[in-house]
Amino acid sequence: MKRFLALFLSLVMILSLCACGGGEAAAKNGLKVGYSKVNITPGYIVGLGGYSDAETRSSIGFLDYIYTTCIAVNSGEETILLFTIDTCGLGRNDKDPIRSVVSRATGIAEDKIFIGATHGHNCPALSGYPNADQYVNDLHKFCTEAATAALADMAPATFSRAKANHENMNFVRHYVLDDGTFLANSDARGLEDRLIGHPMETDPQMILLKFDREGDKKDILTVHWQAHPDSASTIGYNQISPGFIGPLRNKLEKDTGMLVAYFNGASGNQNIDSRIKSESHGLEWDAYGEKLAELAEGMLDSLTPVEGTQIKTTNRIVDANVDHSWDHMLNEANQIYDLWKATDKATGDAAGLQYGFSSVYQARAIRSRAKMGPIISMDVRAFSIGDVGFTTGTYEMFSTNAMFVKENSPFETTVVITGNSSYVPAQVAYTYRNYEIDTGFYAEGSAELLADNYVEMLTSLKNP
Repeated sequence: MKRFLALFLSLVMILSLCACGGGEAAAKNGLKVGYSKVNITPGYIVGLGGYSDAETRSSIGFLDYIYTTCIAVNSGEETILLFTIDTCGLGRNDKDPIRSVVSRATGIAEDKIFIGATHGHNCPALSGYPNADQYVNDLHKFCTEAATAALADMAPATFSRAKANHENMNFVRHYVLDDGTFLANSDARGLEDRLIGHPMETDPQMILLKFDREGDKKDILTVHWQAHPDSASTIGYNQISPGFIGPLRNKLEKDTGMLVAYFNGASGNQNIDSRIKSESHGLEWDAYGEKLAELAEGMLDSLTPVEGTQIKTTNRIVDANVDHSWDHMLNEANQIYDLWKATDKATGDAAGLQYGFSSVYQARAIRSRAKMGPIISMDVRAFSIGDVGFTTGTYEMFSTNAMFVKENSPFETTVVITGNSSYVPAQVAYTYRNYEIDTGFYAEGSAELLADNYVEMLTSLKNP
């Protein structure tokens, strides 16, 4: 009996040690994930980005709160922070200061901090507009608060994913006329009955990533989609709002009980509306967000585990050519700009037509590009968690280029996260110049250069 008791106690001790060792191994090799969402809605007047009259469009209230969301992910010794911020665009000069202040506060290296913009056209502008400096200072504090809270919230988690195509929920806003002519969104007014198709394909893919966390921690769901979030004239031109993203998040959080983060993808040429009547889903912006939430909920049963948990990161600077083809019109651009500032956007736009300007926004772009050198440095970043690859940047990519990245990525699932600070049009768009080219900074071929670098970086992560 004594011998049996001794053997029994030894077995219990061995099992206990194994259990402890297994827990330590899980903590060392598995994922730990934390989440935080901080309200970044200003309580004062701000300029609203996203349209050519952004310098004169100030907020008078809000329809829905806007947020910065931070997800902290740890796998062994590697920790990254992944932000998605309700703002129209984040250039490198916006992201670098955020990374700097967050890094100082948390100890996470700047090159391990990845940032995306949801691209809401009714969100505060970050430079050159009323109270922009005050808002940027507040945003730095909000992002630091979010990062600190996300790191404190980390818990062991498993990782899963789902993918599905949702047709007729976003549309390419470039068109083909019945005579074979290509044109862009702003040039299609009055020609709706002659539109027969598109020169580029839309990306209908929605990707869900889910972190199931242990204990009483809520699970985390990220939604990856690509479309311009709203039409400001529809939701209230001077109202702060994240567009359809607010109803999408609100419904998902209420229905599932999970913590939700939305990441916008390559929305440069994609709208939630179409000028081709047969493509219309007939949903207003708020109903559109709730419909996307329903589609995401329908995908939850198809979630499958992600293979591996290792985190890898890579960053590089890629030099692209600046489009200086309109520099010879600088005097005219200054004239239109000054007229706009002295009167209104409609007057400036009308005067610009005599020079072939698409809008006063093009005049602003010409003024900016004329001060730039021949090269613009692109901040290109990628990372992976297990068999899921991610690309991030400060560019408003087109669906054509994002689909190329996904199709040529070595990862089973690849997510394209954009910062939406300036259009980087696909090469085909340069055959019928439009406002996306005329108001951006990048010369023809830049989008393909960017996409090729993303594929190279993802390949290096997968096969070092």
